[in-house]
Amino acid sequence: MNVTPSRLIAALVLSAASFAAAAAPITPTYTTFSNLAGATFSGSGIPTDPTAITTFLTDSGSTLTLGLTATQRYNAPVLGNNGKGTFFATPGGTLSPLRSLWNFDFYVHDSLNSLDATGMTYKLFYDSNPGVHTDQSSMNSFALISSMGTVQDSYNLGFMPPSGAAFDPFANGEYSFALVAYNAAGSEVARSAILVDVGNADVPEPASIALLGFGLAGLGFMRRKAQK
Repeated sequence: MNVTPSRLIAALVLSAASFAAAAAPITPTYTTFSNLAGATFSGSGIPTDPTAITTFLTDSGSTLTLGLTATQRYNAPVLGNNGKGTFFATPGGTLSPLRSLWNFDFYVHDSLNSLDATGMTYKLFYDSNPGVHTDQSSMNSFALISSMGTVQDSYNLGFMPPSGAAFDPFANGEYSFALVAYNAAGSEVARSAILVDVGNADVPEPASIALLGFGLAGLGFMRRKAQK
């Protein structure tokens, strides 16, 4: 098969992009951060809004959908989010068996209804180290395999082997997750990624706090003036 310079350059760019993604911290990545209609994450009543959703048109002409989210476990506190792919969870859980108060949930769907027919492969990267900016190359991962068009589930870091540090559900920290699709050549073509911030509420930035203070002071002044 003849390889044109343009195809060679494209292959090198894809390879370089895949290497860069594997050797860098995970950042929130998605096409839309919204409700993932049709997903159940193999559970009953698991929230699907919001989900970091990435859509991609494969070479075979099918539409690939990747989805990642984080949700409360059973009756635990509901997770907040910043609307930009970062979720905020409450520390705590159980030690025997080891479980946190929150789960991470994933979804892969191919519109041709056969994930194997496209020649693509899928990996889920997960981070059990509470340190911030964990490099993807040091995280654990596992392959998602399905002969059907959809694979989805809801997992807890307490289920998973530790990556670099033993998972402690009571510790504050930042956990990263990425759902990655690779083509038949092994190059990354699409991903959905989220962060879960445990124990750190989504508080206003100092500038926002200052503006809020000025606003409250202004309301107080107007109230005193009205009373006079």
